[in-house]
Amino acid sequence: MLAKPLDFNLPELQTRQSSALSRRAMVWLVGMLLLAAFSIVVLALFLSSVEREDDERQRVADAQWLDQSMRFHFRRLERDLQVQAMPAVRGAHLTPPDLRLGELWRAPGVVRWKEWVAADQSLDNKAWPTAIHVMLDTAKGLQRAAFAGPLTDSKERGHFLWVAVPLVERGAHLGTQVAVIDLDKSLDVVVPAWYLGKHRVSVVDSEAVSTPVKGSAQFLAHVQLPGAQLALQVEPLVDDRAHAPRVFFSVALICLGGMTVALSLLWRDMARRQRVETQLQTQMALRAAMERSVTLGLRAWDVNGRLLYVNQAFCAMVGVDAATLLQSDGAQPYWPDAEWDEFHVLRQRMAIPLEQQVGAEMALRHFDGRPIDVLVHGAPLVMADGQVVGWMSSVLDITERKRVERLAARQQEMLEASGRLIAVGEVASTLAHELNQPLGALSSFANGLLNRLHAERITLQDVIPVVERMERIAEKAGKVIQRVNAFARRQEMNRQPLALNSFVERVSHAVPLPDDMVLDVMLPERDCVLPADALLLEHALHNVVLNATEWAAHGVQQPARVHVSVRIEASMVGLCVEDSGPGVPSDQLGTIFDAFATRKAGGMGMGLSICRSIIEAHHGRVEVARSAELNGAQFTLWLPLDA
Repeated sequence: MLAKPLDFNLPELQTRQSSALSRRAMVWLVGMLLLAAFSIVVLALFLSSVEREDDERQRVADAQWLDQSMRFHFRRLERDLQVQAMPAVRGAHLTPPDLRLGELWRAPGVVRWKEWVAADQSLDNKAWPTAIHVMLDTAKGLQRAAFAGPLTDSKERGHFLWVAVPLVERGAHLGTQVAVIDLDKSLDVVVPAWYLGKHRVSVVDSEAVSTPVKGSAQFLAHVQLPGAQLALQVEPLVDDRAHAPRVFFSVALICLGGMTVALSLLWRDMARRQRVETQLQTQMALRAAMERSVTLGLRAWDVNGRLLYVNQAFCAMVGVDAATLLQSDGAQPYWPDAEWDEFHVLRQRMAIPLEQQVGAEMALRHFDGRPIDVLVHGAPLVMADGQVVGWMSSVLDITERKRVERLAARQQEMLEASGRLIAVGEVASTLAHELNQPLGALSSFANGLLNRLHAERITLQDVIPVVERMERIAEKAGKVIQRVNAFARRQEMNRQPLALNSFVERVSHAVPLPDDMVLDVMLPERDCVLPADALLLEHALHNVVLNATEWAAHGVQQPARVHVSVRIEASMVGLCVEDSGPGVPSDQLGTIFDAFATRKAGGMGMGLSICRSIIEAHHGRVEVARSAELNGAQFTLWLPLDA
């Protein structure tokens, strides 16, 4: 399976279209969230309505069941009272052995009191309430059982029901059986245990009957009895509601809640995506601005060497548009060598370890045919999983730099030629300066010798010292020529350990002095040894001391004085030469070491320049100041002890 080629083109996002789509998506999300919230509210209201209807149906069913059960038991009690009244009418005890009495009659404490009232019996001596008399008249007149109550007794707390059961035989009223029933105990008998396990049933006074509290599960059950109406308060003890609606509501609520959470997460994801798109647009704008502003050429290849990307800087560099470069399958038009491809050259370069890689200098060809010198760097394109999917290279145009380097090389050659000419001039000037005195002495000795020979006023014994003196002067001149030639050619100096005290003593006293001048040489007690070229250093010190003796004669102090001393510091040693001359003016301190700069009549201006070159060749320095003791010039030649 071929891998999908990499795309290096900048994606063009439609900002307005993307914003419109995001706004529409947000509107849909808000609508779906509102719909989910509305669905949750509707489901809650629907479940509440269903439960209220179930509660209402259950209350109606329970009330009807209580009404029917109570009336059934009280009708059974009426029959039992009639049976109990039969012996009183016939004057004998008549209880059939197989007679089964009702539960109200059999339960102890339910029938609190009973009495037979004959038809002709007067009730004037009975302290019964008026309602009882009405109940008796009703039962006699209607010839059926009548009830009164419930009534309360002040002595005995509870609710009591009066019942009157008439006994009629062949249309004649024989009498009435009157009984008092304890309603509280009768409820324990009439209501079964399974019902009492789920409900609490109590008798409510008729004047205390009120509407149940809203939201409460308790209700009132009314039992209709002839002449009386019982109000029973029923309070459920357990929740018998159906679980299916609640389970359905819970599942629906979970689904809607999950949908709400998913929508909220989708909302957050869309908001985050909008932020990412904004950041991407910013990065795209930044990258586009960087590509427009950068002058460095950038290119990318896939692993097969096919060009995938070029920036505008590279296109401008080679004079070819990007489409032509990307569509070219063979060698690129800017590549001058037809035998090798640029990608293979870079691959060979990048095979070198990374720490050893350097930029590769190449020669490309512009579209108009002119050559372009470039510096190319390359690096692999590595994905997050470490897979190399291509190669990237940067191209720096160094044509102008190479031109400047070639121009600088030509200028350097010209400077070196000029330097050689200057060196030749310096050598010639130095030789003229150094050989002036020996050649003058040789000329004087030769002229004197010739004059005495012509006058025949000299013997052979007198000639020998003169010739020997001329030989020494010629030998010294030869050494001067060798020393100056070696120094002018910058040959390696012959450094040897040099004892400083004896060296300074010897060189200082070798300088010729006028008759009226005093030379003081002050040496430290501890002699020091330093590596130096004795011949060059002697030349430098000799010139400085000779220069001091010449300028000391121009001072006002008499006799003229020259001091030579040695100063030792931590890592340097200084050869200090002071004179009593006029000193060096402050405006000439910066030029006295320049070549051909002199204040002496007939001087060439090379002595101090050569001295400074010798000291600097020893890695030292020359300091010029005013002498605090002699009030003239003070030259100090500082040399390192470990150079």
